[in-house]
Amino acid sequence: MGAMADQITRKKHVFLIGFSGSGKSTVGPLLARSLKANFVDTDSIIEKREGRTIDDIFRIDGEKRFRELERDVVASLVNKRRRRMVIALGGGAFSNRVVRDSIKQAGLVVYLSCTVREIYRRLSGKTNRPLMNVKPAAGETSREARLRRIHNLLNRRLAHYRQADVTFATTGKTPRQVVSEIRKVLKARYGYY
Repeated sequence: MGAMADQITRKKHVFLIGFSGSGKSTVGPLLARSLKANFVDTDSIIEKREGRTIDDIFRIDGEKRFRELERDVVASLVNKRRRRMVIALGGGAFSNRVVRDSIKQAGLVVYLSCTVREIYRRLSGKTNRPLMNVKPAAGETSREARLRRIHNLLNRRLAHYRQADVTFATTGKTPRQVVSEIRKVLKARYGYY
């Protein structure tokens, strides 16, 4: 194993990043169980601390305030001495340089990628996703507006997502298949866990 693999194996946490709907909250608990680790979802922590939903925070305080809360939660997780965790981050968290730098130091970063159409399909029935609250442009259907929004946000975030240590596609796969792929690569490439 090289120096990078040695450095990564000393890190204890696994951070799941990716767009909303990519599977972080579904794959995360299964991966944590298979690694005998705790699972943490930063959005859930924020909602519990604030006593309101992410959608309410976005609507009332705006995205800037939400990103501040998100940064604080990530900092508290990486700075505490805890047992191994699998941590699912919000879709835009890794775009923040402070968050990105701190988690890259604290653990292995796993990007769960997904196609725009699959993200749309997974989120289409969800009413609590701020990114799905988009007003259609003239001559545009609600579906087209949401697909456009997902496409634009995903394109803006891709450069950051690609800085992950490893990437796994989740489109067309069950959560268990994704977990199995992650485990195989972590073991083969990094001797991890």
